[in-house]
Amino acid sequence: MSFLNIIKYFYNAVAGDSVSRYEAHFEIMRFFCKKSGFRLYNKNLIWDKDIEYIEAWNRFPESNNFIHDRHYTLYNLAKSVSSLSQDTAECGVFKGASSHLILEANRNNTKTHHIFDSFSGLSEPTKDDAPLDTTSKIWKKNELSITEEIVRNNLHQFTNIEYHKGWIPECFKEIDDQMFSFIHIDVDLYEPTRDCFNFFYNRIVPGRFISV
Repeated sequence: MSFLNIIKYFYNAVAGDSVSRYEAHFEIMRFFCKKSGFRLYNKNLIWDKDIEYIEAWNRFPESNNFIHDRHYTLYNLAKSVSSLSQDTAECGVFKGASSHLILEANRNNTKTHHIFDSFSGLSEPTKDDAPLDTTSKIWKKNELSITEEIVRNNLHQFTNIEYHKGWIPECFKEIDDQMFSFIHIDVDLYEPTRDCFNFFYNRIVPGRFISV
């Protein structure tokens, strides 16, 4: 960015019309982020302006008013199949944020949401979980451990939940004969992710979603 462009953006950020100020603020932030080795998303985004989604997300006790594009996408994927009768599920629930959004997307139906989690954190990582570069996260056994009580408290407003405590894939035996309309997999490690796909691939309604 040239010096003249920097001056123009700073001027527009203060004295321009609403569109010019919006554009200028983004360009100034992008300039400083690039200098620090970061990259901003496209400025024309909608997830932080969708009132229905924001209200649904803010009903989660630990939302802290932080709007995330991944959560917005998950909510809308779950909502797109909410008219189907088959149940939903999440593998790896952590504090319950994703399950909250899946349940919010299905508020107007009676389907059950199934939660699969060890509530003891991660299993032992294998060589397949080794990072490809030095900046990637190195997972450790029992990391991300959250108690079942915390999740139940965070999701207390919903009654249509079944909790399946245990390690994947052993905990799947309780729903061996069921079909699902939406599955969200967030177990972080290779082997449980593979086991989730192996189990649910033929238990998802044809043409519907497995979200990762």
